Amino acid sequence: MTNENWLLTYNDIVGGVKNYGRESLLTLGNGFLGWRGALVTNAYDDDFYPGLYGAGIFNQTSTPVAGRDVINEDLVNLPNMALIKVQIDGESLLINNSTIKSLKRSLNFKTGELTDDYQVQVADNSQHFVTIKTVKVINPVHWHQLGLRFQITSNYDAHIAIDAIIDGSVENKNVARYRDFDSQEFDVQSVHDHLMIIKTRTTDVTVALAAKTIGGSVEKTIKTEKQVTTRIERDCQAGQPYSIERVMAVASSLETNGDLAEFVQNETANTTFDEIQRESHDYWQSLWQTKDIQISGDDAMQKLTRMNIFHLNQMANPNANPYLDASVGSRGLTGEGYRGHIFWDELFALPYYSVNEPKSASAVLNYRTKRLSAAEKNATSENESGAMYPWQSGMYGDEQSQLIHLNTVDNTWIPDNSRLQRHISLAIAYNMWVYQQVTGRYNHLDKGGLNMLIQIGRFWINKAEKIGDRYQIKGVMGPNEFHEEIPGAHAGGLLNNAYTNVMVVWLLNYLHDLSQNVKIDFDAAARSVGYTKNEAEKAEDIRHHLKLSIDDRGIVEQYEGFFKLEQLDFSAYQAKYGDIHRIDRILKAEGKSPDDYQVIKQADFLMLLYNLGAQQTESLIHQLGYQLPDDWLAKNTAYYLDRTTHGSTTSRPVFAGIYVELARQGDTKFETQAYDFLTDAIGSDYYDIQGGTTAEGVHMGVMGETLSVIQNDYAGVDLLHGQFTINPRLPKQWAELRFTQQYRGALIDIDIKPTVMVLMSDQATTVHVYGKAIDLVAGEAKEVSYHG
Repeated sequence: MTNENWLLTYNDIVGGVKNYGRESLLTLGNGFLGWRGALVTNAYDDDFYPGLYGAGIFNQTSTPVAGRDVINEDLVNLPNMALIKVQIDGESLLINNSTIKSLKRSLNFKTGELTDDYQVQVADNSQHFVTIKTVKVINPVHWHQLGLRFQITSNYDAHIAIDAIIDGSVENKNVARYRDFDSQEFDVQSVHDHLMIIKTRTTDVTVALAAKTIGGSVEKTIKTEKQVTTRIERDCQAGQPYSIERVMAVASSLETNGDLAEFVQNETANTTFDEIQRESHDYWQSLWQTKDIQISGDDAMQKLTRMNIFHLNQMANPNANPYLDASVGSRGLTGEGYRGHIFWDELFALPYYSVNEPKSASAVLNYRTKRLSAAEKNATSENESGAMYPWQSGMYGDEQSQLIHLNTVDNTWIPDNSRLQRHISLAIAYNMWVYQQVTGRYNHLDKGGLNMLIQIGRFWINKAEKIGDRYQIKGVMGPNEFHEEIPGAHAGGLLNNAYTNVMVVWLLNYLHDLSQNVKIDFDAAARSVGYTKNEAEKAEDIRHHLKLSIDDRGIVEQYEGFFKLEQLDFSAYQAKYGDIHRIDRILKAEGKSPDDYQVIKQADFLMLLYNLGAQQTESLIHQLGYQLPDDWLAKNTAYYLDRTTHGSTTSRPVFAGIYVELARQGDTKFETQAYDFLTDAIGSDYYDIQGGTTAEGVHMGVMGETLSVIQNDYAGVDLLHGQFTINPRLPKQWAELRFTQQYRGALIDIDIKPTVMVLMSDQATTVHVYGKAIDLVAGEAKEVSYHG
């Protein structure tokens, strides 16, 4: 392995959404703040998008559209407090993709440091250049702080003035399709020397931003209504570097009590750039000791694996998140895609945090328990029982999905059924279960978590309707968002979605197990939320008699009626359109509906395999009284692969994991397919395979999923069923795989080679390798042979 595997580096100049995408990937973060990787010398335009976001800081705007007021809640792009403008001999230095003659950008995962080095031509003089080098760092320990070192060198004698600006004129403009909506998210309340106070326009969050600038011989402050500028200038000789350092701090009324202005000014007064840089270096050095995944044999896979680990550990941070009332959005704090909302994507990150950073996992779980009352109100508003968590959540926990959206072809409003993905609540329950299984802790149950789980259960118990000898659930959508309604039904939602129904059975089993657990007072929680005896009895009946549709081949129908839909000739559409991953949009453009066809964004039924694994999925289906053939997994995978376009980045890792399992069962032909799916998935953002979506922020879900494929599928680690199990099956491309796992207080180092592995725990524990119990002594390495 080379040092390049620790670096994300670019050596060319690109523009448009491609550069926006790189800025997303180069984002620095610490759980509280996300600082997009734009050049500090550039404000928003078609090629550059500076962004600074604070976890949980949202605002709502209203925009009149076609006779209606459309309300949107957005993660707020805060003032750009790291904007640098340069004047040379009294003339502004123009910096754009035409004047930049060379550019090298490097994000160091080991240190959490972003370095930009670029050469800019001055005016129209082809002989005059300046070289700019910046180092950006965000503090993961004192998490309100950011630091910037800016150095400029001219190749001729010149008088250089540097304007270091807090720019309060910014708006939310990252996502092109949102720009027609009101994008002014805050008002500047006051501007002072080196300080700006803003307030979000409707949610009334106050944010203070302060900066301290060091360097130069002449300094003055220039204040306008929306900017505060520190100007530093000096005469520079040719080849003489001119440097400034800028220490910045951000705090909001959501997480900081008292005088915000005083707080951020103290944060900047009591630190230096070097101290912020050192704390970042030390933090990441320590983190990688137990969070690194080392892969020998595929350098590209190694780099992208570390990139994903880096981003997940920026999105949630054990120092910041316990003090925040915030979750992790589907794009983290790297862009404004999906308006910064929190979706079911937590399901793909919480297991990672539970194993690797339980404090972060606990903090993210708190976001949901604190919004139980909002979920209860949401259920009541639609005549449902219990708690109905929203598909899209922001600041308050109310539903942020639109009720309707505008058909721009005929300017009419049509229902937006995406909110019918009620399986979000099942993901929340799953995350709670994973945390408990991995940590062995029940602390969240005593802090509203048990009430939340029972209320989620009550929602599904009351939603299930008995028809004949089976219960049915209607009016919901599964993860496959291409299908919103049954053709001809003229009502949103599907009938007996396989993913939803099996996960409901899983949830009711979970509640049953909790009700039998002597460590918790289930009955008291049940009484407090009004969980009745009749509901409990109905739950017992549902978990054995909920309906699925399974044909005589053993194919589990994605939802009732899916088998009757028309098949689509994918090869013909690929020949005509090329990229068909969003076949739903293509069909709509042709005047057709994806509801009429067997086309899949991500395969609902197969998503169960990601959550539960093949064995538990099969067990739940058997619990319902259905039988499956021995080769059900291969048959269902092949059937749904033929109908899936991978319109979601979360689709490919599911297939990767299933194919590893099929190979483990003895069919080696699946090994190549498994690795191909993992390779495509782990490069989703790096290669921007969806054609521009990375510009709006990285995809948190696929990052968590790909790490799961590596650790849970290829390494075969299972921590969810009462013991530490490890059944490796390495791909032929890897000579060695090394990483560390936490399990119920133990820290276990794992070093896997193709037929042998070495395990070492920091305390006495037992692991199970292909059914054999292996006792580990604290601090002693144990070599174990295996045959995957």
